[in-house]
Amino acid sequence: MLKKFQMENCKDIDTPMEHIVKVSMKDDEKSFVDITLYRSLIGSLIWLTVTRPNLSFFVHKLSQHMHDPKLYHWKLAKRVLRYISSTLDYELFYKGEDLTLIAFSDSDFAGDRLDRKSTSAYTIFLGGNLVSWLSKKQTTISLSSGEAEYKSLTTTTKEVLWIKRLLLELKCYADEDLSIIKNDNIFAQALANNPVFHARSKYIEVAHHFVREKVIGREISLEHVKSLNCVADLLTKPLLKNVFIKMRSNLGLISKSMLIGA
Repeated sequence: MLKKFQMENCKDIDTPMEHIVKVSMKDDEKSFVDITLYRSLIGSLIWLTVTRPNLSFFVHKLSQHMHDPKLYHWKLAKRVLRYISSTLDYELFYKGEDLTLIAFSDSDFAGDRLDRKSTSAYTIFLGGNLVSWLSKKQTTISLSSGEAEYKSLTTTTKEVLWIKRLLLELKCYADEDLSIIKNDNIFAQALANNPVFHARSKYIEVAHHFVREKVIGREISLEHVKSLNCVADLLTKPLLKNVFIKMRSNLGLISKSMLIGA
């Protein structure tokens, strides 16, 4: 990929995007002339996210401008390539452990500056190993951070239940085993656990209360986690360098040289 886009000799960089960057802010800039080249690069990056979940958010944001990319977006995409160049030997590392199903859910409230839609994200671990992840813009506008988080919880719950049912069919998971979903928003968890809060949040669609049904049925359990320990945060926004590196490691993305050294 680096050779294809003439970036094999580029200067390496530690993060795919600066933490203060808003991808949609410069849509009034000059358009990038070669749209086909931009689309080819984004297509290649999408393919790479199959094994590089830490790139999911950045590729997701850049892919939203494939119809009319600006020069600014091309520069951001090239920065992602510079980051890839610095992490060529990184890969997902899987280790044999128990089959505990733990998920992290997060959202970036009104993160898109153009349409004010939020981004949902989740990371799901089976026995400490990352098996599913998502970074996706929500289809409707959320009126509060609590609503945005609750929508993300709904998406996460659906994926967790699907994986749980698959494991049950494979006879490697017990039906009574409780799947844990960790989230850093107290309001969203209170809403799922306590019906008293419903009167204060009637604007949230009824469909999203399906999370509460699963909590009552003890199919899932919600736990609060600090934002710095919520791994899904990596898939909702650009982060500071030290936080990004920590989150990347928590996903299970490790340099092969580090494994050899260990």
